[in-house]
Amino acid sequence: MPKSVVFSVLLVVAMFFWGASWPSSKVLVGYTSADVVTFWRFFVAFLASLPLIAVLRIPLRIDGKAFRYLLFAAILNCLYSLMFFVGLNYGSAGKGGVLVTTITPVFVYLLTFGLHKIQKNTNRQMKGNEILGLFLGVVAGICLLDLGSSQTIFSKFNTFFILCALDWAVLTLVCHRLRIHPIAINFYITLFSVVLFSPIFLVQPAILEIFNFDLHFWLMLFTIGVLSTAVGTSIYYMGIAQVGAEKASSFQLLVPIFALLTSYFILGEIPSLLTLVGGGIAIFAIYLINLYKPKIRKNQ
Repeated sequence: MPKSVVFSVLLVVAMFFWGASWPSSKVLVGYTSADVVTFWRFFVAFLASLPLIAVLRIPLRIDGKAFRYLLFAAILNCLYSLMFFVGLNYGSAGKGGVLVTTITPVFVYLLTFGLHKIQKNTNRQMKGNEILGLFLGVVAGICLLDLGSSQTIFSKFNTFFILCALDWAVLTLVCHRLRIHPIAINFYITLFSVVLFSPIFLVQPAILEIFNFDLHFWLMLFTIGVLSTAVGTSIYYMGIAQVGAEKASSFQLLVPIFALLTSYFILGEIPSLLTLVGGGIAIFAIYLINLYKPKIRKNQ
């Protein structure tokens, strides 16, 4: 079987792991506080990444500039995880998974477009498909955020997950500046996140209470730490090398679908009509912004 086919199948599996991390995380914050879950997620992911680094023989050498970028990325990663777990206390995992995974690419595009114009001082204009995609992204956001009142707009659920999407967009741009192996990037961000969160042992007496939890907790922690963070992310990075960045990135459109499906089976969450409509519009918007390539007509 061709490698491209194998990695296409593996990428679907990886996106399933990413989608399943949403309801799994919702279960975890039902057991203990967000800071405790955040630390153990990083720690488990770090342990799971060690065999991958060894088996794949990933080079880990970095210079001072890469170290600074990785440290900044780890800080962003810690903030994202805290907001992620806290936000899950205020709403459904399925809706959160759709909201963050569909709004993030829009933020990435806007930040990239703005930074490019500032740094390059160019007059580059948005293409028609990009403008339409951004418009649909706004429409999708209205649906997903359920903007019916000022209380809804500034609800804790919306606030935390919009900040999550913005944080992850900035993190994406920071990682894009690194010129080391992608799996090494994931390894170092996870390692630095563990180090940054290690003082929790001094201030959080509940940090070791997880060893008293049942099998359900450990299965969910395994899902987000090993399957999603370590295995899923590594498959994605290896998939980029095998099938190309553009094709690999298109598989991310499956994440909100899997987030809704797994939230239904794990938590019994039934998505609202607005979530389904907004998610569908957002997926199409992402396609227009990042994947659609208009055909260039040749002069007759």
